[in-house]
Amino acid sequence: MARGVLFKKVHFPELYVEKDNSVIERLDKFNELQSQVLRKTMIPLKLLNLSTEEIWAFLDGKKLRGRSRSTLIFKNNTTPQIAQLLGFIITDGSLSSTEGRIKLCQRESELTREYLDIINREYDSKFIHNFNGKETHVGSIPLRYILHKYYGIPLGKKVRTVEVPKQIINSNNEDVLKSFIAGLFDGDGYVQYYYLENKNLDHVNFCISTSSHKLVEESINILDRLGIKCSKLVRKDDKRMTLQTSGFSNSLIFYQKVIPLIFHRKRRQTAEKVFSSQDFIGKLMVPLNGLLKELFKRIIKNGLNNKLLELDLKNKYIKSNRSIEAWTYPSNKGNMRSIYVYKACELLKVNPDLYLPENQLNLIKKTKWS
Repeated sequence: MARGVLFKKVHFPELYVEKDNSVIERLDKFNELQSQVLRKTMIPLKLLNLSTEEIWAFLDGKKLRGRSRSTLIFKNNTTPQIAQLLGFIITDGSLSSTEGRIKLCQRESELTREYLDIINREYDSKFIHNFNGKETHVGSIPLRYILHKYYGIPLGKKVRTVEVPKQIINSNNEDVLKSFIAGLFDGDGYVQYYYLENKNLDHVNFCISTSSHKLVEESINILDRLGIKCSKLVRKDDKRMTLQTSGFSNSLIFYQKVIPLIFHRKRRQTAEKVFSSQDFIGKLMVPLNGLLKELFKRIIKNGLNNKLLELDLKNKYIKSNRSIEAWTYPSNKGNMRSIYVYKACELLKVNPDLYLPENQLNLIKKTKWS
């Protein structure tokens, strides 16, 4: 994303609203109901004398346009799709300071087309995909006005000052929160993973990096509400702040809740490659409890321990009859590998739902280990 501050004078071109009964009543109230106004289908918004407190409720559901004939219908309800659009524009878009133009600054034309489709669907508009090889331009005075005035997205190159819109922060809709994070990730996200010298997966994190520290801190709070714990760090060279998921369990939740919503093809493919690998399955952990102890006692009692030991897994954490029992008790790691629990349930023909958290069980079922 481009960086900088706003130097140019802010200009807001004339905005027009479709004439209906409520608009006529408003014009009459302020003595603006003149014959030349009545002959027009679109009325200058400034003639309505709307205050900041009443403007958005009044415009809800009304058709708006700028100088051109292209129109859109404003909706003050922030849907999950609009939330994702906001996240993307905040991280990888910009609002022109001198004209009615929005830039979607991504070289992935398929991705920007997806976001243009959201604009057209959510605001009943018909903008064309104007991609120049580097970014997509959307010429719309009303859309720029909505994004800036209603959602508070700064004009110009706003990376250090942008915040999470209040409509997102105040939302209790989990789909809205997940979609907003997905938009951020489409713009400035990446998958970070490392392997040790022995080629074992060491860690995997989902990260979002930006120059706006407040945006990162507010996004961490949103992720916390989604049950995803994250940490933050600041680069020394340019002071950019990065949020990253904490540990395998939180990365798994992010993968399941957010990644299915993103449009960035390469980032989605990278996430799917890592999270469907044998290396990641080996990192799944379940807490030790009385149920697990009983489960493995039944394995030994039924003479199934050798079958469990014969599992053809890359990393064998259970290597002997003694360790089958030992793994059911607390150790310095305090955890047990989920795949062995799943296979133990399979051998005993019992329901693994009693022993495995739902998120781990779902992932195991999607892999060849099931």
